[in-house]
Amino acid sequence: MITKSQKLSEFFNIGRDRGWDVEKQCWTVHQLINPEGKIFTLGEILDGIPLDLRLEKSGNRYGYPPLREAIQKSQHYRVPKENVLVTSGTQHANFLSLATLLESGDEAIIEAPSWEQPKVVCEALGATAKILHRRPQLGWKFDLNELESLMSPKVKLVYVCHPSNPTGATLTETELSDICEIASKFGAYVISDEIYRGLEWEGGISPSAVNLYERGVTTSSLSKTLGMSGLRIGWLATQDRDFLERCMDLKYYISLHQQSRLDEVVAMAALQPDKFWNLVGRTMAAAKVNYDITSEWVRNNDTFRWVPPKGGFLSFPSYDLDVPSWDLCTRLLEKPYRTYILPGSCYGVEKHVRLGFGPGTPAESMRAGLEQISAFVAASRAGALTA
Repeated sequence: MITKSQKLSEFFNIGRDRGWDVEKQCWTVHQLINPEGKIFTLGEILDGIPLDLRLEKSGNRYGYPPLREAIQKSQHYRVPKENVLVTSGTQHANFLSLATLLESGDEAIIEAPSWEQPKVVCEALGATAKILHRRPQLGWKFDLNELESLMSPKVKLVYVCHPSNPTGATLTETELSDICEIASKFGAYVISDEIYRGLEWEGGISPSAVNLYERGVTTSSLSKTLGMSGLRIGWLATQDRDFLERCMDLKYYISLHQQSRLDEVVAMAALQPDKFWNLVGRTMAAAKVNYDITSEWVRNNDTFRWVPPKGGFLSFPSYDLDVPSWDLCTRLLEKPYRTYILPGSCYGVEKHVRLGFGPGTPAESMRAGLEQISAFVAASRAGALTA
């Protein structure tokens, strides 16, 4: 299995190399890529730290049963806890799903622009990734006629991420059901990466594939909703118990069957339904500060335009400037701008950038970074940029 380095991971490395102080563990640039929720302390999650907790692995290959029940209830999955498999994050859940379903010669339909992992894994497994385009003129949603045209007996799965990374677009229950119905005509699975679900700005919580389709697979974690990226807990949920068992068998050869007991205890506390949604509400309140700052900046400049994100803390504005997005973002990392955003070319879409406004970026840094982008635009238009 050979994986090829992608432009997105390459630029993540560039940004961290140029903008992260390893010793002080802090950013030295205005970091405007943040997709994560408010970061909570251990004391805010646990009512008293259990000092007698044994720092060992869990003993259940599917995940600690009370944790699986907390996931099922807090996420409103209409399946029993036995249909939830605990993983080491959403990436792990995605990988298990893709690797279980795909063999060399198969086809998978992957949305774009989107997170790069599914396409990379498909190609590494010898499968063909067929691209389903999100289109800005459709509010960064899909043309379902295009999806139907891509389907074939070789297609084993359709991958979507909603709310979307990087566009912030959401799907209605009707739209997700339509995707599932198209997939069902060929017996294909729908892998729905729902890591941003619960962070909607309007319209209520997004629908979940596990609730809509017998071959729907929902993957998620706490890294975006509650900013717990240091907690290596994620999950997949599906109505298809045979598929879940196959994923569980594969999991053994990647990470064994067990999770960290410490991670499980913290995650189970955070996922108690009332507490979870209270924490999400605090996250959204904190994020709204940066969302409003970003919205005002987009509204008041004549270079960047966006489809307002409906969920999550990412956006994908276009810009009217004669500078390739990679060059734009590289120059912004340098003095005097020292601002970190991501090139649209990393997602296969030129003249766009990924702009994040998660609450982990202080409001003053958010404002300063946007001002530096405006300063770069002014210098570029004036011909005052130096080589």
